[in-house]
Amino acid sequence: MIRSLVILVALFIIYSALKTVVRSALKAYHADDQRRSRSLIGDEMVLDPECRTYVVKDRAVTRSIRGALVHFCSDACAGRYEDKHRT
Repeated sequence: MIRSLVILVALFIIYSALKTVVRSALKAYHADDQRRSRSLIGDEMVLDPECRTYVVKDRAVTRSIRGALVHFCSDACAGRYEDKHRT
C-alpha cells in the first residue's frame, strides 16, 4: 500500500514538472511568434514593377531609374527591368 502511494506521488511530481516545462516552452514559442508578427506590422510594402510581387520596403533592392526610385524584390528583377527601360 505504501509503495503504491510513493509511486503515485512520484508520478504526480513527474507530471507536474513536465507540465511546467511544456507550458514554459509554449509560452516562449508564442511570445517569439507574436514578436515576429509585430515586427511586420507597420512595415511599408512596395510593388516590384517587373514581377509584380510585394516586398517589404526595407528589404527591397532600390534603383534610380530616370530620376525616380524604383523598388524590386531582387537584383535579377532590377536588371531585367533596367534592360527593358534603357533610353
